[in-house]
This record gives sequence, C-alpha cells and structure tokens, in this order.
Amino acid sequence: MQKKVNIEKAIRRKYPEQVVLVTTVKPNGGTNVMAVGWVAIASSEPLMFMLGIDDGAFTYELIRKNREFVVAFPHDGMAAEVLFAGSRHGHDCDKISKCGIKVSKAAKIKAPLLTDAVANFECKLVDIYRPGDCPLVIGRVIAAHENVRAGLKRLYTVAPGHKLSGVKPAIVKIKKNG
Repeated sequence: MQKKVNIEKAIRRKYPEQVVLVTTVKPNGGTNVMAVGWVAIASSEPLMFMLGIDDGAFTYELIRKNREFVVAFPHDGMAAEVLFAGSRHGHDCDKISKCGIKVSKAAKIKAPLLTDAVANFECKLVDIYRPGDCPLVIGRVIAAHENVRAGLKRLYTVAPGHKLSGVKPAIVKIKKNG
C-alpha cells in the first residue's frame, strides 16, 4: 500500500545508493578524483556508465577537455577517502595525495585506476546530456579491472548526510543477448 507524501520525504527512502570515485587528469599532468553519487549503467552493449556531475565541478571540466575518465567502485574501508574527495574542489587541491589514495596506471587511458577499489572502469566520453539542472556524462567502458581480493564489500551511501557503509553484493553473471 502507498500513501501520498511530499517528494522530500519519499526521497529519503532511496538508500542505499551507489557512490563511485571518478579519476581524471589535470592539465599539468597531475590527477584528480571526485566522489559521485549519481551513477548508473546507461547501456549494457556496449557497456556505458552515466554520471550526474555538476557544471562547476573540476572533474566535469576535465572530462569535457580530456574526453576520458575512470569510474572506480570503492570498498568499505575507503569511506574517509570518499568523503574527502567529495567535500573538496580539485582546482586547488591534490585530493589523491592529500587523502592517501593509491593509484595505478590504466591500460588504455591517462586517468589512473584506484589500486584498492573493488573495480575500475576506463571510459571514453560518448556524450553529455542536459535533461535538467545537472549534466549527465555518458562514458563507454573500454577496459575493466577488478581487485584480486574477491571478498571486498562495496561502499554505499546508506542514509542522508553522507552516511557510508559497506554492502557485499552478490556475484552476478551478465548474459549476452542472443
């Protein structure tokens, strides 16, 4: 049974929701990282991610310029790093070194992988859409990596106020069409 409520009340029931870290390359060759909560799979064939990133975000500027980025799914021990990356602007802060995130070289793009993440997806920019007040960045996955520790719990936002916790997802096999 449902009852009618205002949107603000109902939206609090959406948790847990995904959180990812997105890495990009700065013009000086340095790296940038940003926490993104609005993330979804936009296509399965080819695999594409959709990210909602504010206009003023340095990461949005870098993705538009470089046309590539990494989507990294953090594990539950990375909550402090995610909160740090999500609460500072990258224009004047080297967030990766300040919070101690370990990075590794990606296979096909310049943006780095996050060494300790559960999984990393190297993406090339496909397009940016603006259906409302937040641009939606669509990236096609061109390479994927997973942590060798299979039992890691993914980090999720589990309640309002940036409350983070680990959730261990089931391993699911994706079937190809046909």
